[in-house]
Amino acid sequence: MDSGRVTAAMDSGRGAVLEGGTRVVLVRHGVTANTLAGRLDGRGGSDPPLDPLGSAQARATAALVPSLLGDPPVRLVTSSLRRVRMTGAEIAATIGVPAEVDPDWDERAFGDWDGLSLAEVTQRYPREWARLRRDPTNAPPGGESRAEVATRVRAAFARATSAPGTVVVVTSRVPLLCVLTETLHIEPDRFWALATEPASVSVVELWPDGHVSVPVVNRTDHLPGR
Repeated sequence: MDSGRVTAAMDSGRGAVLEGGTRVVLVRHGVTANTLAGRLDGRGGSDPPLDPLGSAQARATAALVPSLLGDPPVRLVTSSLRRVRMTGAEIAATIGVPAEVDPDWDERAFGDWDGLSLAEVTQRYPREWARLRRDPTNAPPGGESRAEVATRVRAAFARATSAPGTVVVVTSRVPLLCVLTETLHIEPDRFWALATEPASVSVVELWPDGHVSVPVVNRTDHLPGR
């Protein structure tokens, strides 16, 4: 295997090769007014900025990230959404690397449901919502299925982990869950089981022999009020 590349596969059962690996620090963006109101807010929606609490969360996360970095070189990748880029800008200023924007890390497109609260969706479209939660191939009207999001996130993850070192990825809830559930081989019906709170941090480590570990999931102890 080319020592400059790392493949994202589950633990092969062999001894881990620790040199030449890639550490992926996964960060969810801070909150917006829509986050606090429980409104669906995806790709193609209103694209709100962080609110004051979200900005404070981004600064707190930026202060934590340096302690989680692995070997150099260090890269920073964000989605194209404003709240994510704002969170990424705080991290970029702290670790001293520019942010690269990759739209494939964008949150799921919720289509006609974008901007609705979960209560509104479940009241107006109870059967459609239940099917959306169960079926990874089901999409809201005008939006994306989980399977479609997973396809683009898989490509983004491959680009982000194409070389050894450390990459910090700032993104949203569904892309984060796509990475974690695929890495951990979690069944589709358990997709929503992992917590990934706003401004949380998770870590995935990839090694050249194909070994993968997830030492950190949903770390939030750095956030204001915790």
